[in-house]
Amino acid sequence: MQRSEKSYELDWVLINELAIGRAPSKLSDLQTIESKGIISILSLCSVSEAKPPKELEQMFYAKRVVLPDHKYKREINVDEINKALDVLSELLTKGPVLVHCLAAVERSPLICMAWLIRNKNLSMQEALDYLMQIHPGTSPLSSQIKILNSIRNDF
Repeated sequence: MQRSEKSYELDWVLINELAIGRAPSKLSDLQTIESKGIISILSLCSVSEAKPPKELEQMFYAKRVVLPDHKYKREINVDEINKALDVLSELLTKGPVLVHCLAAVERSPLICMAWLIRNKNLSMQEALDYLMQIHPGTSPLSSQIKILNSIRNDF
């Protein structure tokens, strides 16, 4: 089965509150997401990286905060993490949220880890271990983890 034919899967970081998955690419992905009770979607990748299905904004509250990944010439910074967390907080007031980047490997796990650190008082290592357990494939860059470690006390 080719990737484009693969059914959409998401993982709950916090059941019925916060989920993580790859970028939805077609209507059937959105229908699967909707069937799981997701109300809002936070995208962390640019439209040029992953063009969303045209029905996205009719079906969900949708926000986009473009964050750099390993392909960018620069690293993510604290302000960008905080902006993504602020938008996530806003979306969570409406109901369950899906956080995605292109492949759900670097950026979306990073933001979910930051959320767990800030709101559930997990250490960076606890958040990383938990994400790796519930979302196989989680692999934030060492530079991203270093930033989370350095800002732990700021949350």
